Amino acid sequence: MTNYVEHLQPELIVNYCKLVIVSVDSPMLSKDIKDGLGATFPFLSDEDKKVITELEIVDTTDRYHPVAIPYTVVLERDRTIYKIYNGWWYVGRPTVEELRMDLRALMSRRQDWWYDKTPPPYAQKSDELPFHMER
Repeated sequence: MTNYVEHLQPELIVNYCKLVIVSVDSPMLSKDIKDGLGATFPFLSDEDKKVITELEIVDTTDRYHPVAIPYTVVLERDRTIYKIYNGWWYVGRPTVEELRMDLRALMSRRQDWWYDKTPPPYAQKSDELPFHMER
């Protein structure tokens, strides 16, 4: 989490992107963690574990102590799912660089992404573009 705050948070701010954390910790503990990290993005609390149950992201191997499986979901501008990372195993969690590349891919779909001419390999014929662009 520290890595996200140190390396990704500044980029998210200038690129108009949002990061939200949903935790099963109490609101007070979530606030303490957020403050301790120096995070500016919201930490939401699912202390009653309603959200993780509804999303079916609960490890049920211990039926008395359900544990949330850590997921990272990257959403497009219209909030459709672009990519999902299943972080049950540590190597399944996205690195800052992987999230940066996901956000770059999403941002490159914007009409105002390219300043002038679109460089190869992204260049398309003008009749294939979803908007009018002078070449």
